Amino acid sequence: MKATKILTEEIGSLTVASLPSRPTAESALGGRGYNSREMKEAFDRLPLFIIERFNALIDDICAIGENSLAASVPTGISEAETLSRFFEDVKSGRLATYIKVLDRSLTAEIADITNRLNKLEGRI
Repeated sequence: MKATKILTEEIGSLTVASLPSRPTAESALGGRGYNSREMKEAFDRLPLFIIERFNALIDDICAIGENSLAASVPTGISEAETLSRFFEDVKSGRLATYIKVLDRSLTAEIADITNRLNKLEGRI
């Protein structure tokens, strides 16, 4: 996953409030001597930083396979079962392995029924 939480320490120097009170004043007066391009960049830093982190989150949400956000979300079905693996099983037709009939999986029950039907067909 590429997304990470935005921490307060990271944005401190990116906020407009972190700029000197007199950006065009000489450094002796508390300014830095910003030109107009530098001022625009200073105002854009925080929004661009947030956009970068947001896009990383979207990439994680939309990712497929082991790099996806779903690959790190446990389902509670079993220790190793993640949301990503569950989606893969549903897509591939293995959903019946998750459905229980008493203490057995639906897959096992269907296999038993199929075996019984095959045995009955052999008798007829």
